[in-house]
Amino acid sequence: MSNNLVPATAHHRLTAATIAFAAAFALHGIDHFRRGMDSSPPAVMIGGMIQGLFVVLAVVLVVRNNPHAPEIASAVGFGSAALFTYAHVLPSFLPALQDSFTSGPRINVTWFSWLTAVGEIGTGLILGAVGARARRRSSSRSWRARSDRRSARDVAG
Repeated sequence: MSNNLVPATAHHRLTAATIAFAAAFALHGIDHFRRGMDSSPPAVMIGGMIQGLFVVLAVVLVVRNNPHAPEIASAVGFGSAALFTYAHVLPSFLPALQDSFTSGPRINVTWFSWLTAVGEIGTGLILGAVGARARRRSSSRSWRARSDRRSARDVAG
């Protein structure tokens, strides 16, 4: 195993968090279909499609154990949680950029909408934290490996 890859236990946690987040994202997409595609402003729907591309990117990088997977997963998790909170939980500040569940018009918002909202925010925060932790572990591991190589050179030279 290369020194720049995420250690096995951290990778398992990152994989589990990524899959959980992708599942929550998919459930939220199902809720949008259930509510009707015209229930959200076009900017929210376009933003969701762009977010979907980043979710797929994170899943692919994590599953392939790419060295940049922790950074991407952390950014996708924290970024999605923040943007999703703005788009669906906060009161409407810019209605063209929000589909607020707390202020009007709340088209077809049900308990399932709230469940998917909490699920996506929660799993996004978890993914962000797990990704940040895996990044710290892989950084310290590669730093130790570089330090060990320098020490070996100093002893040999």
